[in-house]
Amino acid sequence: MAGNGTTAAMRDFVARHGLDGVPHTVDTDGSLWAGFGVRGQPAWVFLDRRGRSTVVFGEIPEADLRRRLDAIAAA
Repeated sequence: MAGNGTTAAMRDFVARHGLDGVPHTVDTDGSLWAGFGVRGQPAWVFLDRRGRSTVVFGEIPEADLRRRLDAIAAA
């Protein structure tokens, strides 16, 4: 979810980093971020199939990110 920027900036970031395989949304007023307790970037919100969220602040090593995403996909 992009925040603190424009829709165009988010689309550019997604394209540059090859992230077009997952859903994205733009949080122009900060309400989505606030709902998850996100205070700034970098932050990650992982949602499972039941809608339960886990928020991680800071950078995530690639291996940990893959582990988290694989666990969500397998659930």
